[in-house]
Amino acid sequence: MASYFSYFPEIEYVSRTTDRSSSAETINVKNIFKRPKLRNDFANVATAFSDYMIVGDERPDQTAEAVYGDPRYDWVILTTNNITNYHNQWPLNSVDFQKYILEKYGSEAALEEVHHYNTELFMDQNGRLIVPEGLRVDSNFDSRYLDEVLQTEITMAGETLNPITSVDNVGVARDANGDQVLSNNVFPVTNYQYEVNENDAKRRIRVLKSDYLDIYVSDMRRIMKYKPSTDYLNRRLKKVYNPRLSGS
Repeated sequence: MASYFSYFPEIEYVSRTTDRSSSAETINVKNIFKRPKLRNDFANVATAFSDYMIVGDERPDQTAEAVYGDPRYDWVILTTNNITNYHNQWPLNSVDFQKYILEKYGSEAALEEVHHYNTELFMDQNGRLIVPEGLRVDSNFDSRYLDEVLQTEITMAGETLNPITSVDNVGVARDANGDQVLSNNVFPVTNYQYEVNENDAKRRIRVLKSDYLDIYVSDMRRIMKYKPSTDYLNRRLKKVYNPRLSGS
């Protein structure tokens, strides 16, 4: 099986080496501006793919080895997931992750500072959803709902809103307005946990099933061939404009 860049066609590029024989001398280089794109009939067919979870410090070549039995199909893993920037779109390994977060936040102490707050799931006694889980909110987020059993409005309050001012004789906490308060429906997410969550979110990818691999590779060969044009030399090579020959 050929490596990724072996599929790329070439361009006849103006030589800029110091030992060139003339201004007309050219060299053949890979045309890295051509990129494969997943066919729409593949992209829109869920049965062509399987869900895959990247574990630990796994690299694309290791994923390809696990899925296709050949690490050189790493480019299939990347292109079918539209990953064009490996550093930003693939989960960082443990060493690079620690380096990244320390450079970003400056110290280990800063990693424990609050990045934002998330809501916790809350449902009333009838199973109605009152607050969904995982909403990103401020620390003073609150929500109110009518408790049909108690026939009273209940406030779901964050850490700083509607502080409890009284507790009645049955143990119900109330704010200054007399509304019942249920606190702790939001929880802090530290800078460290936020970065862990962001990195882990990149671990869930989809992989093209082996049954479709040969079709995908065949498509790669086809789209990497040039079509006849004024610059066409052959299916794998075309010439480019040489400013030295035009006097520009």
